[in-house]
Amino acid sequence: YVGTVASVAGFVIAATMNSLQGLWLSMIPGALLQHNFDVFKALLSEYHNDIDQIQSKSEEILENDAKEGDHRTNTISRSGSVGKLGMVAGISFMVGPMISAFATKTFQSATVLAIIFTLASGLTVYLLPLPVLLSDIKQIGEKNDTLTNLTNSEFTLTNMFKLRTTKARAAMTLLVLRLNMALAFHIFNTIWPASLKTRFHFGPSEHAMFMSFIGVVYAFSQGFVAKRVIQFCGSERKVYVIMSCCAILGAGRYVAYYTLSIHIMYSSFLFIINALGILNTVITADTGSIASSNELGGLFGALQASESAAGMLGPFLGGVVSYYFGEDGATSAPLMAVLAIYAFLFLFVYWGYEKFVILCIDPKDIVGISTSVDSDLKKTM
Repeated sequence: YVGTVASVAGFVIAATMNSLQGLWLSMIPGALLQHNFDVFKALLSEYHNDIDQIQSKSEEILENDAKEGDHRTNTISRSGSVGKLGMVAGISFMVGPMISAFATKTFQSATVLAIIFTLASGLTVYLLPLPVLLSDIKQIGEKNDTLTNLTNSEFTLTNMFKLRTTKARAAMTLLVLRLNMALAFHIFNTIWPASLKTRFHFGPSEHAMFMSFIGVVYAFSQGFVAKRVIQFCGSERKVYVIMSCCAILGAGRYVAYYTLSIHIMYSSFLFIINALGILNTVITADTGSIASSNELGGLFGALQASESAAGMLGPFLGGVVSYYFGEDGATSAPLMAVLAIYAFLFLFVYWGYEKFVILCIDPKDIVGISTSVDSDLKKTM
């Protein structure tokens, strides 16, 4: 509800203040309070946690191999839900500008249409069922544990940086991934629009076509490709999926930046967006798996804060790198920085994703790692 009100407030300011000052003021409510997409991710994770709680009551009569099969199914189901949410976002990203272009003629009328859709979204949120409430959890004998978790969440930045628990280490691993992915994206964006204009003479219509293409591919990746890739690979090969996505993101951006063929550029982004969709689905699903329902909001908030920080720091770093180390046709320093970030993520995932994140989700997937990880960390503390 807060995000919906913030969006409406921003649109009203933009429609009533026809000035540059009004443009900047209209961005403030949304920037501060509109994080509905991340809230929806947390809500989906809470729904799946509720489903897991219900299923766990009947698993006592099942054999161990059936339980492991249920865990695999729950992981795939969670990834599928996240993928569908991303697919809807991609379709909206593509369809929204088309609706505005055909249905409105002025900025004010487009703003009114945006307010109508935002209010419709708020009504839909009102009709959504709530997850299991904390009062329901108390009734089944977990009152003290729940109250303790509320006051001592493991997913505050202070507790996460201490790395004292399995969940804290998993959360920090995901935070490092999110932060570096966002940094790479924003650094690359400092050179990408100018590169498109220089090589392919991109104007507004070409940019619109390009963004529509990205929306279609991202929707397809989140809605169809991601779930099937995760289902095919399973937990035992999840690390290699993430590493492959990092490699594709780095190589694809290099090819897209230097090629003089627009067809190759579009083809490279076909691989880039699919890899990005798979990677985001895996990370979001795993994020929802490591936290309990009452901690999901804090964890998703911390990850979103890291991405917002990267959004402020990334363009600055891209400009500094370009200014001091050069930007020419032969070697692009910002692009080299982006490739270095993806190379770091490739090695970082190989080193720590399995023993920190997957171990936290399901310790049965990894045998003998928990003790060694804890002992290694105790030696360094």
